[in-house]
Amino acid sequence: MYYDIARDLDQERLRKIVALEEELGLTLVAFEGREVPPEREARLRALAERLGPVLRAAPAQPDEAQLRRIREAEEALGLSLVAVRPGGEGAV
Repeated sequence: MYYDIARDLDQERLRKIVALEEELGLTLVAFEGREVPPEREARLRALAERLGPVLRAAPAQPDEAQLRRIREAEEALGLSLVAVRPGGEGAV
């Protein structure tokens, strides 16, 4: 499974992510997993290592209740959501 920043989200999923951000007071980044053949996955990983991280943001520190809501949203949306510090604070 290869994960990349989710692109081309439909309006409904985007609306739900924005609503969750507002509810939790967190900035969320959505990732989408894709099944790819093993040889292609190896090439994609090698390329990603050479290019460096696409996301240059420090992780946020959500509390247990926020984590529970994020997990529920991940399940409902079929995405992986990562809470980050807004504005690149503490970016790596």
